[in-house]
Amino acid sequence: MRQVSVSTAHRNPWFAVEHRQYETADGALHPYFVVRRPDSVLVAPRQEGRYVLVELERPTMGGARSLEFPQGALAGDESPEAAARREVREETGLELTGLRHLVTFAESSGFATSSCHAFTADVSDVGEPDRDAFEAGMEVRRLSWSQLRELAAAGAIQDSATLAALAVMGASGDDC
Repeated sequence: MRQVSVSTAHRNPWFAVEHRQYETADGALHPYFVVRRPDSVLVAPRQEGRYVLVELERPTMGGARSLEFPQGALAGDESPEAAARREVREETGLELTGLRHLVTFAESSGFATSSCHAFTADVSDVGEPDRDAFEAGMEVRRLSWSQLRELAAAGAIQDSATLAALAVMGASGDDC
């Protein structure tokens, strides 16, 4: 199968949708749509033995509240480490120390080009968050590892990036 064309079907400030055409050996054309967006970061910060998460309404989930680690997109040529510190500061007001790369994974390899760079870190200082309009009702939660495992097992954590980070943290022993 070979790609024979690509065009932009939709573009907005957050992502673009590409319409690609592929041709098989028998000459048949097959459309494929790909979401192009910047990479993102996720941070699992620890403060006094507890993990810091945020809970917020997600328009993509019909307004349901989502419990997740702080996360967001890289801006321009920002490094993943700088984006990780910025996102945690914006969402929680916390400053980080000891930022450690945990894993980089494809966010949705079946239809998107972006990767998520996941980190763990310790909290060094507390300040004021700088949230955008969609984060206005955000609440900060601090949970133990056992509470996180229970919530994940019960299906109370729905965010795929948070679940992926929890799985890698558990498998790598970075869960204390």
